[in-house]
Amino acid sequence: MLKNQNSISAKSAWASGLIFILLMLSVKANFSLLLKIDTGIISVVQSSFPSFETALMTIVTKIAEPSFAIVYAVIIAGILWFMRMRVDAIWTLATIGGGDVIAYICKEIVQRARPRWNQIIPESGYSFPSGHTFGAVIIVFLILWFFVSQLRSETLQKACQIILIIWVVLVMYSRVYLGAHYPSDVFGAFFLAIAWLAIARWLYNKLYDFVAQYVEPKAEGKHSQH
Repeated sequence: MLKNQNSISAKSAWASGLIFILLMLSVKANFSLLLKIDTGIISVVQSSFPSFETALMTIVTKIAEPSFAIVYAVIIAGILWFMRMRVDAIWTLATIGGGDVIAYICKEIVQRARPRWNQIIPESGYSFPSGHTFGAVIIVFLILWFFVSQLRSETLQKACQIILIIWVVLVMYSRVYLGAHYPSDVFGAFFLAIAWLAIARWLYNKLYDFVAQYVEPKAEGKHSQH
Protein backbone atom coordinates (compact mmCIF):
# COMPACT_ATOMS: atom_id res chain seq x y z
CA MET A 1 0.00 0.00 0.00
CA LEU A 2 1.24 3.44 -0.93
CA LYS A 3 1.09 4.89 2.58
CA ASN A 4 3.59 2.26 3.69
CA GLN A 5 6.17 3.27 1.09
CA ASN A 6 8.87 5.90 1.42
CA SER A 7 7.76 9.18 -0.09
CA ILE A 8 9.77 11.82 -1.91
CA SER A 9 11.42 14.03 0.69
CA ALA A 10 10.20 17.60 1.09
CA LYS A 11 13.71 18.82 0.28
CA SER A 12 13.78 16.91 -3.03
CA ALA A 13 10.25 18.04 -3.88
CA TRP A 14 10.98 21.73 -3.28
CA ALA A 15 14.32 21.53 -5.10
CA SER A 16 12.71 19.81 -8.10
CA GLY A 17 9.90 22.33 -8.24
CA LEU A 18 12.32 25.25 -8.06
CA ILE A 19 14.58 23.84 -10.76
CA PHE A 20 11.59 23.27 -13.02
CA ILE A 21 10.32 26.83 -12.53
CA LEU A 22 13.78 28.25 -13.26
CA LEU A 23 14.06 26.15 -16.41
CA MET A 24 10.57 27.13 -17.54
CA LEU A 25 11.26 30.84 -17.03
CA SER A 26 14.61 30.55 -18.82
CA VAL A 27 13.03 28.77 -21.78
CA LYS A 28 10.15 31.24 -21.93
CA ALA A 29 12.62 34.16 -21.89
CA ASN A 30 14.80 32.52 -24.58
CA PHE A 31 17.80 32.72 -22.26
CA SER A 32 20.82 32.63 -24.56
CA LEU A 33 23.09 30.67 -22.21
CA LEU A 34 20.52 27.90 -21.83
CA LEU A 35 20.10 27.68 -25.60
CA LYS A 36 23.87 27.50 -26.02
CA ILE A 37 24.09 24.67 -23.50
CA ASP A 38 21.17 22.88 -25.17
CA THR A 39 22.64 23.09 -28.65
CA GLY A 40 26.07 22.06 -27.38
CA ILE A 41 24.67 18.90 -25.81
CA ILE A 42 22.62 18.14 -28.90
CA SER A 43 25.69 18.40 -31.12
CA VAL A 44 27.49 15.86 -28.94
CA VAL A 45 24.54 13.46 -28.71
CA GLN A 46 23.88 13.66 -32.45
CA SER A 47 27.55 13.49 -33.49
CA SER A 48 26.81 10.21 -35.28
CA PHE A 49 23.77 8.19 -36.21
CA PRO A 50 24.76 4.49 -36.28
CA SER A 51 21.86 2.40 -37.51
CA PHE A 52 21.70 0.15 -34.44
CA GLU A 53 21.56 3.13 -32.05
CA THR A 54 18.93 4.88 -34.12
CA ALA A 55 16.82 1.71 -34.16
CA LEU A 56 17.19 1.28 -30.39
CA MET A 57 16.31 4.89 -29.60
CA THR A 58 13.30 4.68 -31.92
CA ILE A 59 12.04 1.60 -30.07
CA VAL A 60 12.61 3.26 -26.69
CA THR A 61 10.72 6.39 -27.66
CA LYS A 62 7.83 4.36 -29.09
CA ILE A 63 7.45 2.34 -25.90
CA ALA A 64 7.52 5.56 -23.86
CA GLU A 65 4.79 7.31 -25.86
CA PRO A 66 2.65 9.48 -23.53
CA SER A 67 -0.47 7.66 -24.70
CA PHE A 68 1.13 4.36 -23.70
CA ALA A 69 1.95 5.80 -20.26
CA ILE A 70 -1.79 6.21 -19.72
CA VAL A 71 -2.32 2.59 -20.75
CA TYR A 72 0.41 1.44 -18.35
CA ALA A 73 -1.21 3.45 -15.55
CA VAL A 74 -4.60 1.88 -16.29
CA ILE A 75 -3.05 -1.59 -16.14
CA ILE A 76 -1.36 -0.78 -12.82
CA ALA A 77 -4.63 0.64 -11.46
CA GLY A 78 -6.47 -2.49 -12.60
CA ILE A 79 -4.02 -4.73 -10.76
CA LEU A 80 -4.32 -2.61 -7.62
CA TRP A 81 -8.11 -2.67 -7.81
CA PHE A 82 -8.06 -6.45 -8.18
CA MET A 83 -5.78 -6.59 -5.11
CA ARG A 84 -8.42 -4.56 -3.22
CA MET A 85 -6.15 -1.51 -3.04
CA ARG A 86 -8.89 0.65 -4.46
CA VAL A 87 -7.81 4.03 -3.14
CA ASP A 88 -4.36 3.37 -4.56
CA ALA A 89 -5.89 2.43 -7.91
CA ILE A 90 -7.89 5.65 -8.06
CA TRP A 91 -4.86 7.65 -6.95
CA THR A 92 -2.80 6.09 -9.75
CA LEU A 93 -5.26 7.22 -12.42
CA ALA A 94 -5.63 10.66 -10.85
CA THR A 95 -1.86 11.07 -10.69
CA ILE A 96 -1.21 10.26 -14.34
CA GLY A 97 -4.27 12.23 -15.47
CA GLY A 98 -3.59 15.27 -13.32
CA GLY A 99 0.07 15.21 -14.24
CA ASP A 100 -0.70 15.15 -17.95
CA VAL A 101 -2.98 18.16 -17.52
CA ILE A 102 -0.25 20.08 -15.68
CA ALA A 103 2.38 19.17 -18.31
CA TYR A 104 -0.01 20.27 -21.08
CA ILE A 105 -0.66 23.61 -19.38
CA CYS A 106 3.08 24.18 -19.06
CA LYS A 107 3.54 23.44 -22.76
CA GLU A 108 0.85 25.98 -23.64
CA ILE A 109 2.39 28.62 -21.37
CA VAL A 110 5.93 28.22 -22.69
CA GLN A 111 5.07 27.38 -26.32
CA ARG A 112 8.60 26.38 -27.17
CA ALA A 113 9.13 25.19 -30.74
CA ARG A 114 10.89 21.88 -31.22
CA PRO A 115 14.49 21.68 -32.47
CA ARG A 116 14.65 22.28 -36.22
CA TRP A 117 17.58 20.06 -37.14
CA ASN A 118 18.26 16.33 -37.40
CA GLN A 119 14.74 15.22 -36.57
CA ILE A 120 14.79 11.50 -37.21
CA ILE A 121 11.14 11.15 -36.23
CA PRO A 122 9.15 14.32 -37.02
CA GLU A 123 7.19 15.59 -34.03
CA SER A 124 4.38 18.11 -33.72
CA GLY A 125 3.31 20.25 -30.80
CA TYR A 126 5.37 22.22 -28.34
CA SER A 127 8.66 21.02 -26.89
CA PHE A 128 8.83 21.99 -23.20
CA PRO A 129 8.43 19.86 -21.12
CA SER A 130 8.93 16.41 -22.67
CA GLY A 131 5.78 14.34 -22.39
CA HIS A 132 7.71 11.10 -22.92
CA THR A 133 10.06 11.83 -20.03
CA PHE A 134 7.27 13.03 -17.75
CA GLY A 135 5.22 9.89 -18.31
CA ALA A 136 8.23 7.58 -17.96
CA VAL A 137 9.17 9.04 -14.57
CA ILE A 138 5.60 8.75 -13.28
CA ILE A 139 5.26 5.12 -14.39
CA VAL A 140 8.67 4.15 -13.01
CA PHE A 141 7.81 5.55 -9.58
CA LEU A 142 4.47 3.73 -9.61
CA ILE A 143 6.24 0.46 -10.38
CA LEU A 144 8.83 1.11 -7.67
CA TRP A 145 6.27 1.97 -5.01
CA PHE A 146 3.66 -0.69 -5.73
CA PHE A 147 5.64 -3.66 -7.01
CA VAL A 148 9.42 -3.48 -6.64
CA SER A 149 9.15 -2.53 -2.97
CA GLN A 150 7.19 -5.75 -2.37
CA LEU A 151 9.98 -8.03 -3.56
CA ARG A 152 11.45 -10.06 -0.72
CA SER A 153 14.97 -10.09 -2.12
CA GLU A 154 16.85 -6.86 -1.48
CA THR A 155 19.26 -7.77 -4.28
CA LEU A 156 16.39 -8.16 -6.72
CA GLN A 157 14.94 -4.84 -5.55
CA LYS A 158 18.26 -3.11 -6.24
CA ALA A 159 18.52 -4.75 -9.66
CA CYS A 160 15.01 -3.63 -10.60
CA GLN A 161 15.73 -0.11 -9.37
CA ILE A 162 18.86 0.10 -11.53
CA ILE A 163 16.98 -1.20 -14.58
CA LEU A 164 14.20 1.34 -14.10
CA ILE A 165 16.69 4.19 -13.65
CA ILE A 166 18.46 3.12 -16.84
CA TRP A 167 15.09 3.10 -18.61
CA VAL A 168 14.34 6.71 -17.64
CA VAL A 169 17.82 7.77 -18.79
CA LEU A 170 17.29 5.97 -22.11
CA VAL A 171 13.96 7.72 -22.64
CA MET A 172 15.51 11.12 -21.91
CA TYR A 173 18.49 10.39 -24.15
CA SER A 174 16.29 9.09 -26.98
CA ARG A 175 14.24 12.29 -27.13
CA VAL A 176 17.38 14.38 -27.62
CA TYR A 177 19.05 11.86 -29.93
CA LEU A 178 16.01 11.71 -32.22
CA GLY A 179 15.86 15.52 -32.42
CA ALA A 180 12.45 15.75 -30.74
CA HIS A 181 13.56 17.80 -27.71
CA TYR A 182 16.21 20.06 -26.28
CA PRO A 183 18.02 18.66 -23.22
CA SER A 184 16.32 21.29 -21.04
CA ASP A 185 12.96 19.86 -22.16
CA VAL A 186 13.72 16.41 -20.80
CA PHE A 187 15.33 17.68 -17.60
CA GLY A 188 12.42 20.05 -17.07
CA ALA A 189 10.00 17.14 -17.44
CA PHE A 190 12.00 15.05 -14.99
CA PHE A 191 11.92 17.68 -12.26
CA LEU A 192 8.26 18.49 -12.92
CA ALA A 193 7.39 14.81 -12.51
CA ILE A 194 9.25 14.57 -9.19
CA ALA A 195 7.53 17.69 -7.85
CA TRP A 196 4.11 16.51 -9.02
CA LEU A 197 4.58 13.05 -7.50
CA ALA A 198 5.42 14.66 -4.16
CA ILE A 199 2.24 16.77 -4.34
CA ALA A 200 0.21 13.72 -5.37
CA ARG A 201 1.54 11.74 -2.40
CA TRP A 202 0.57 14.60 -0.08
CA LEU A 203 -2.94 14.63 -1.55
CA TYR A 204 -3.14 10.86 -1.12
CA ASN A 205 -2.47 11.14 2.59
CA LYS A 206 -4.91 14.03 3.02
CA LEU A 207 -7.78 12.48 1.06
CA TYR A 208 -7.32 8.78 1.75
CA ASP A 209 -10.04 8.45 4.40
CA PHE A 210 -12.52 10.50 2.38
CA VAL A 211 -12.08 8.36 -0.74
CA ALA A 212 -11.87 5.07 1.17
CA GLN A 213 -15.30 5.52 2.72
CA TYR A 214 -16.81 5.31 -0.77
CA VAL A 215 -14.67 2.67 -2.48
CA GLU A 216 -13.67 0.57 0.52
CA PRO A 217 -16.79 0.59 2.75
CA LYS A 218 -15.69 -2.48 4.74
CA ALA A 219 -12.55 -0.68 5.84
CA GLU A 220 -14.65 2.29 6.99
CA GLY A 221 -12.04 4.61 5.58
CA LYS A 222 -9.48 3.94 8.30
CA HIS A 223 -5.77 4.05 7.55
CA SER A 224 -5.02 1.77 10.43
CA GLN A 225 -7.00 -1.09 8.98
CA HIS A 226 -4.80 -1.33 5.88
